[in-house]
Amino acid sequence: MAIVPPPAPEQPAKAGEKAEKAALKVSSYEQAATLVITLLVIFGTSFGGLAMIFFADKFNREEVVEIAFVPMEATSPTANGGFGTDPDPPGVEDGSELVEPNLEDTLAAVEMTTDLLSDSIISDASVTDQSLQGTADQASKGSGVGDGRQPGPGGDGVIERVPRWQRWKIRFEPKSAADFAKWLDQYKIRIGVLGRDNKVHVAFGFTNGTPQVETADPAVYNSWGQTLPADGPMPALTKDLARKAGTLQRGPIALLFYPKEIDQLLYTLEKAHMEKSNYKSHDANKIRETVFTVVQDSSGYRFVVVDQKYF
Repeated sequence: MAIVPPPAPEQPAKAGEKAEKAALKVSSYEQAATLVITLLVIFGTSFGGLAMIFFADKFNREEVVEIAFVPMEATSPTANGGFGTDPDPPGVEDGSELVEPNLEDTLAAVEMTTDLLSDSIISDASVTDQSLQGTADQASKGSGVGDGRQPGPGGDGVIERVPRWQRWKIRFEPKSAADFAKWLDQYKIRIGVLGRDNKVHVAFGFTNGTPQVETADPAVYNSWGQTLPADGPMPALTKDLARKAGTLQRGPIALLFYPKEIDQLLYTLEKAHMEKSNYKSHDANKIRETVFTVVQDSSGYRFVVVDQKYF
């Protein structure tokens, strides 16, 4: 009987399989490192995409240009007085009462109130209760002839769009009150105060030590130009001279009155400045505001136009 040899040991083959399986197994360290690298790639890609979107929006954004607001005033093309049947232009009363006015509107209202008070100087505004009653009685009769107002003067340019006393501003910064008084006397400018008695109390001749004072009806100064002292030291200097002359106690508003030749001088300077500018029109009715300043030279003081605004 033949003897069968025992089978070859399989131990080396099993050891090789175990080594191969151990080589293919992923360790915990490798798993954690892979997770960290994956998160870094995701976050880096997201951040890069957001950065590209952000900078692309910056380069492609259009520049916003603000449009300047230029208020327009309703006016007749022929500069006449209009008719009673003409509709009034829209005003503040058409706006919402719930809207709080801004600072610009408030300042404009204050300036309008001051202008209305100063405008009363050149009007004969002595109205009694009897005259008001008589006017009311006549208005209630109704003759049926239509508009009761007289026709306007007509003709372009007869009535200036903005009155001179309203569009002219004189800015003067003298070195002292004595210089301010010399300038007033050189151009024969007077300081007038509208009194509570409906009279104009005027002072002039300030360099003589004691200024001259006179009281007159407002109609006497209808032919004189007038302006409110502009910003700067002029308002305080004007009121100080009126106080020393004893006229400021008559009323709260002090104005500067200048004779007709000074009015013509300022108008000539205004027109000359407009003609030198690049504005398309040389019509004075297109001027919204003209700012004058006063400079001192060897001959005394002279006016110079420093700014103009147009419609």
